[in-house]
Amino acid sequence: MLLSLNSTTAFNQSDLAPAPIPITPESTNSTHPNTIKMAPATTVTLRPSTIKTLHKAPYPAISPLRPELSQAGKTILIAGGSSGIGFAIARAFVQAHASRVILLGRREAILTQAAATLSSETPSSATTIVPIACDINDLASTASLFSNFRKDNIYIDVLVLNAATTGPMQPILDSGVSTIWKAYEINVRTLLDLTDHLYHQEGGNRKKYLINVSSSAIHNFESDATVMPTYGLTKNAGTLLMQQIAKDVSADEMQIVSFHPGGVLTDLGRVNGISEDLYDWDDERLPGQFAVWLASEEAKSAHGRMLAAHWDVEELKGESVKEKMEAEWNYWKVGVIGM
Repeated sequence: MLLSLNSTTAFNQSDLAPAPIPITPESTNSTHPNTIKMAPATTVTLRPSTIKTLHKAPYPAISPLRPELSQAGKTILIAGGSSGIGFAIARAFVQAHASRVILLGRREAILTQAAATLSSETPSSATTIVPIACDINDLASTASLFSNFRKDNIYIDVLVLNAATTGPMQPILDSGVSTIWKAYEINVRTLLDLTDHLYHQEGGNRKKYLINVSSSAIHNFESDATVMPTYGLTKNAGTLLMQQIAKDVSADEMQIVSFHPGGVLTDLGRVNGISEDLYDWDDERLPGQFAVWLASEEAKSAHGRMLAAHWDVEELKGESVKEKMEAEWNYWKVGVIGM
């Protein structure tokens, strides 16, 4: 079922995405002046000693069709849900029988097309799919968005924070203060703003779920963050923000988890010149379905922490992991090593 609501001001495309810059393997001889050289990789990263089983595709434990992961009766708001990983997350929540999935983004035409695609994929679904164009970097626009939700008696049960900018792909001091600060506004302030609106909703006392799509760039300073230093810096700050908020909010009131979605080749990556053979890419359905699992009671023990979509959830639920998290308060959290 497809429903269109009145939109607020849409983002200028350049606000959330840098100009296309090809990213190619070392073996590629590109003539583009801003080509970024990256060594090919075929293995997944983020291998904690407590997780033995890693995945590159969906598996039964995170299936959105599991009754334990049902989102029936819930409204899901996905910031950055019109393409790539955000769209995969939206699809998984539709499969999990959410009552309403709201796609939030900057480009109305792309949002409308994404909503139509979701509806065509699940013609028998009772889920209402709502595309809304909104300038999430404008405080007045997001205030208006949630004001309209309140007027329409729409209560957001699950908020997925997926909208982001990579920022300039060059050293921070070569980028300019205003450019770096713009990335902070999108990758940090936007998270705070939307989280604040979610938490202070009126008219409902149900538990809320907040899922922050983070990145391995928040700690892989010798690889990911070397290519995109502003992205690593601001995504780190955004993830720490979620961690600090979770410290003061009970998981029974608002469950908050950040996660690395994996190595997924999206349309944005293709536009930026990334090729199919650069990595052993993950299936985009993996982070999509993992996000649904995060919006369940099974992920409650991960409140305030940073996970990765390819980690096995049966092991995440296991006693050894729970004991590790209880023994080490900073396990899978942003901080300084060795102090």
